[in-house]
Amino acid sequence: MSNTELSAGERRRLDDTLGADERLLLAVKPRSDVEDERSTVERIVGTFFLVICLGVTIGMAEENPMACILMLPAWISGLLGFFLPNIRRKRRRLTLYAITDRRVLIWEPNRCMVLRLRSIPLRADMIQEVACLPAGYGNLVFDYSWDEWNGAREERVAKQVGFIDIPQVKRVQTVLESAIAEYERKYNNLRR
Repeated sequence: MSNTELSAGERRRLDDTLGADERLLLAVKPRSDVEDERSTVERIVGTFFLVICLGVTIGMAEENPMACILMLPAWISGLLGFFLPNIRRKRRRLTLYAITDRRVLIWEPNRCMVLRLRSIPLRADMIQEVACLPAGYGNLVFDYSWDEWNGAREERVAKQVGFIDIPQVKRVQTVLESAIAEYERKYNNLRR
């Protein structure tokens, strides 16, 4: 059961990860069409920064062409601000969440766009937080991890681990809770 169309690569990724007798209950992707205020501001600031850099670089090139190298960090900052929303959108397109009858699977690219897999076994207290927006999108948070690097300064920032910004979050929560209940029933019967 899936509420999203999976690409051939995503299907292959799922098939390679699932155990022989493991059953896929749901696969879902975060929405990738998000263009929020933050993205618009980043693009405007990036463009403004690039225009200023161009003016300063032209002025510096007239005096001393080698001094233009000093503007390289400013150019990189402007380009990063301009392209950051595209990078974020690509990360969302590569992200895939799945619920099986034994575990939750999360494929997310890291900062270097290397895809990594998190496998979280089902357990009764796994859902820590549920956030739902009026449009039906929301987050199912399983845990918080500490991100040691945030932006240009080092600090400890709590990062949500779970299904982030998914459609039909209440439906996904229902599927996950029923999978947990079924898993607990099977597990408790085996322990006796």
